[in-house]
Amino acid sequence: MKLSAAEVINILFRLIAALAYCLLGVYVAFWSEAQLGFWFDVSINFYLGFLFLAYGFFRFYRAYLYYKELTEDEYGEYGS
Repeated sequence: MKLSAAEVINILFRLIAALAYCLLGVYVAFWSEAQLGFWFDVSINFYLGFLFLAYGFFRFYRAYLYYKELTEDEYGEYGS
């Protein structure tokens, strides 16, 4: 099944957004100079970065599911 230009742009945007969240998570967790404090002797920046990274991976998963749904033959059809 050939995808339309709008669907390709949508998938690319989803992938770029997921990559941006992952990179933001890595930056906040490991390279950020700001100090937000500590919780159980672990920097809060690490926790915040981990949340961004997890959300980025979730966005990659959702982009995959969107692509998988678009390539199914029965897309848009209901029931049997």
